[in-house]
Amino acid sequence: MRWALFDGTQQLDATELREQDREYYRDRLSCLDQECAAPMHWRKRSKDGKSATFAGHHTERCEYGSKSDEQIELQRAVEEFNAIANTAHALVIRLDPLPQNRTATEETPDTTRAPGRTHQHHGADRQRRAGSVGYGPLLGMLIADPEFRSSRRALTLSDRTRTTIADGCIHVDDFTLRSTTMILWGQVHHARGNFLDTGYMNEKKPAVRLPKDVLAELLKTKNLSGISDFTGWHFIIEGRFQENIKGAPYMSLDNAQKIAFLPPQNPAN
Repeated sequence: MRWALFDGTQQLDATELREQDREYYRDRLSCLDQECAAPMHWRKRSKDGKSATFAGHHTERCEYGSKSDEQIELQRAVEEFNAIANTAHALVIRLDPLPQNRTATEETPDTTRAPGRTHQHHGADRQRRAGSVGYGPLLGMLIADPEFRSSRRALTLSDRTRTTIADGCIHVDDFTLRSTTMILWGQVHHARGNFLDTGYMNEKKPAVRLPKDVLAELLKTKNLSGISDFTGWHFIIEGRFQENIKGAPYMSLDNAQKIAFLPPQNPAN
C-alpha cells in the first residue's frame, strides 16, 4: 500500500520517504485503518522499477489487506512444502540456489528453487519414502502449523545428521546450547553490524554472525540496503552454535545457502 500512518495520526506517502530517514520511521508506522493498526514497514523503490510501498500483515477484515506480499510469500512456502513433503515419511534438507529478486504476485511461479524430489529407502520390512525440502518451505510450515513443529517425522540435515522435526528444528525461545548440528528458526529481534540477534545481549539468546561476503549476497537476493532491514524478518538457519567470551551463543555463517528468510509478519498473528 502507498500510504501509512506515522505515530497513529499523520499520513505518509511511501514514494516520498527517503532512505536516510528509514531509521527515524522504523516501528512508528501502521495501517491507515486504525481498527487494524497493523505495523507497517517501508520498502524502497526496487531495482526493477517497482514503486516504494508500505507492507505489513493486516487483520482479516481490513480493507487494505487484500493480500500482502508477506502473506503471498508465506503461502508460496507452505504450498511448496505440501507439494512434496505431505506424501513423504521422512524429510531430507536440500541446499537450493539463492533466489533472485522478484515481485510477489500470486500468479508468478517460483522458478528459482530446486524442484522437490523423493527418495525410496528400503528397510528390512518396509519401504520408506523421503522427500527433499529447502529451508524456505520448511520455515513456512514451522510458522504456519503448530502441530508440525512437534512432529516426530524423521529429518536428515544437510550434513547427514539424523533427527526429527521436533528435536532438530528449534525455535529461538526454546534454544539450549548443544554440540550437534541443529536448525534454528524464529524472528530477528534486531540486526546491526554483522549480527542477526534474536534478543538482547543480557538474555543470551542465539545470534548469527554474517561475514561481509555472505551478508552482501543475502542483501542482494532480498533487495535490501543494509543488515538493519532484516529486523523483524523470519529466518531459519542450520549449523552448530558456540559461546562467545561472555557466554552468549552464536553461529558464524559461512554459506549463504544455509539460511532462508520470510518477510516480517504482525507478531500478534
